[in-house]
Formats: sequence, C-alpha cells, structure tokens
Amino acid sequence: MQTSTDIRQRVIAVDAARRTQLLRHLIAQSGWPRVLVFVATKHAAEIVADKLRKTGFSAEPWHSQLSQGKRTQVLLDFKAERLRVVVATEAAVRGLTLPPLPVLLNYDLPRSALDYNYCLDCVAPNGCVLNFVSADTEAHFCLIEKRQRLSLPREQIAGFEPVLATSTAAPSTRGIKGKRPNKKSKLRATANPEL
Repeated sequence: MQTSTDIRQRVIAVDAARRTQLLRHLIAQSGWPRVLVFVATKHAAEIVADKLRKTGFSAEPWHSQLSQGKRTQVLLDFKAERLRVVVATEAAVRGLTLPPLPVLLNYDLPRSALDYNYCLDCVAPNGCVLNFVSADTEAHFCLIEKRQRLSLPREQIAGFEPVLATSTAAPSTRGIKGKRPNKKSKLRATANPEL
C-alpha cells in the first residue's frame, strides 16, 4: 500500500469562479494522458465535463444518475486512454477498480480527511493529487491538513492568482464532516444554554 509520501500533493489557490479556466489551462499544459477530476455534485460533473468538451478535450461526467451502460463505456474509454478527463462525484467512483492515475484533481475538496485518503489511493506512485483551494474553502483544507498531519504550500498559477481574500471571520463548519454539531449536541445546548 502506498503512503502519502509516495505521491506529490499540491494546493493551488484560485478563486472559485476561475477553477474551470484553470483546469483547462493545466490539462492543456500538462500532457497528462488521463486525469480524474472530483466535484461535489452530479450537476457540477455535467457542467464541468461539458465546458471541457466545448474547448476540445475528451471529457465525460461520471455520477450515479448515468445509466449502467454509459458508466461502463466511460470507464472502458478512460482505461484505454480514449478519454482524457473524467469528471466524477467521489461517491459514484468509490468501489471501482481504476487504473493507477497519474493525476487526480480535487476541483471541490473532499468532505472529510478520510475521503481525502481515498483520493491518495487512486493515484499511481510518483503521481500527483492537485487541490483547488479558494478563499471559501481554505479553512476546510486546513482541517484536512490537520487530520492528515500535512502542511502543504499554497501555489499560484500565473494569470489565475486569486483576487478574493481569505475571510478573517470564524470559519464556517457547515458541510465539514466531523465539525458540525450532531443532534445530541444540539439537544444538550438547547437544554443547557450556558454550555
């Protein structure tokens, strides 16, 4: 089993609205034969794959609402390198046997540190995991780093430097697995407001 030291991990700071442009730029400049792009929703998988296709890249979405035939064909094309980019929801890809990937890109960050481990498991030794981090997701990635015992430098790609600053307000824990209060904690807080 490979460890996180066997692969490169990169964090690229970019405004959320410019992620697709940066993705196109990186794919065009990289020469990667295949890249798996993780997004948070089925809708995002469709939109990002469509934008990539419109600019000449062979890309397909992968999510649970596709027919079994379509998913099988996408997987076969991806393994045979007839398809360069698969834009997938992580839940749809779990459990599949994928070829070791040279690059996996977290367009949207995984919900938890355990989900981040799954990303590492998909990448070939000496491969690379790229993470897009925006001002809104910086606090969440810091939590992933803490749980993974990592400290990764933030990179900026020329022409795609973030304009939006990281918020100095307390980070939101909404949507971050392990940081939201559970039902039991909410009931306790309601019963004992001073806690």
